[in-house]
Amino acid sequence: MTGLAFTTRLPLAVMIAMGIKQWENRSAMPMPSKGVCGITVSKSSSAAEYANFIGWANRVFPAEAFVALPPWEQVSGWRGKLIAVCDYEASYTHGPPIWNEGYPVWWHLTNVRLLKEPIPCRGNVGMWELPDSLLQTLSALENQNMNYLAPAIYEDGTRLDCIVKTTLDKIAAESKLLQYQ
Repeated sequence: MTGLAFTTRLPLAVMIAMGIKQWENRSAMPMPSKGVCGITVSKSSSAAEYANFIGWANRVFPAEAFVALPPWEQVSGWRGKLIAVCDYEASYTHGPPIWNEGYPVWWHLTNVRLLKEPIPCRGNVGMWELPDSLLQTLSALENQNMNYLAPAIYEDGTRLDCIVKTTLDKIAAESKLLQYQ
């Protein structure tokens, strides 16, 4: 663990955790430009914001992907907490247009591992350093072979994030881009 983390809004955190959103478009290049980082959720995320996300997802995602999205009650406890760790690699190469917020730097997020129990953690802007006490907690969990949750997989072996990515690619190709904001 590099000791870094970033903070995002709850709807985006859900999409990152499910493997749907694999890109963050940010204004600054983190140092180092690749490694492992934590993902924290903004404390100010609201039920209304999440309802807007669910409405957007219902219009954009296929039914089998939409039904897999967690209800507000299941994720509202993520606010103000470290919920996952992931690998990241930052560059100036553009990611998918659907995630473009107009910034020059793109962080590619992969290998997202949800914590079984989110850990209280104050967020910050950009890529920032985790407090030492939190790093010690994460190290202890890693040493205990912490169980992470994987992306949803259907009985036929199809991964939910692959279904959603195909849908988003199709929308972008048809120029029917419905950007989530």
